[in-house]
Amino acid sequence: SDAVALFAERAAAQGVSSVLDPASAPLAAQICRRLDGMPLAIELAASRLRALSLADLNDRLDQRFRLLTGGSRNVLPRQQTLLATVDWSYSLLTESEKRLLRSLSVFVDGFQLDAVEAVCAGGDLDVFAVTDLVVSLVDKSLVVAEPADGALRYRLLETIRQFAAERLSESGGSEAGELSQAHCRYFLSVAEAAAAAFVGREQGTWIRRLNAEQGNIWRAVEYAVGAADVPE
Repeated sequence: SDAVALFAERAAAQGVSSVLDPASAPLAAQICRRLDGMPLAIELAASRLRALSLADLNDRLDQRFRLLTGGSRNVLPRQQTLLATVDWSYSLLTESEKRLLRSLSVFVDGFQLDAVEAVCAGGDLDVFAVTDLVVSLVDKSLVVAEPADGALRYRLLETIRQFAAERLSESGGSEAGELSQAHCRYFLSVAEAAAAAFVGREQGTWIRRLNAEQGNIWRAVEYAVGAADVPE
């Protein structure tokens, strides 16, 4: 892939020429996937191979905004680190777009539009505003829209999701807690609807839906286990 080719090229510039040998290539591909194929992220990751092995680099990607710093001093400041680049894109959003992007970080492995409307609408964001904002974030390449089972399913690139989750945790107040509770309620309703229809003609549709929502359902379960305000 282009992403792995770029990674190998930049790694070779650091004196590491073995990323595409049979033992290392699968790990190199995994690193590129975890970085969402983003060219800047791949270049910054390759630059860390001066001091880290591929395995060490992969193990530390959960802290990518701390790990992927540096880069060429000949580029704009916003391009010198992954965090600065994503933060610059975030700064260009309207306040409503920022709020929705933060809210979308509550989802795991993607979401449908009705889930966004149910979980994220409220306050000064009504249902129709949420729909328009999702479209706007797709246009700005911060949300990915993909065909799924005859409809569209949306997701954040993992790099963007981590950034948005950090902004959500920094926002203070009850925003994060209210979103987690709304997320839990919504996916409880999905599970109840699936249970009611699971032995009928729509079983195949619900199996595909539950497979797609596995990460979200587990997140809802984990929240419910630790929350005192969620009914059994």
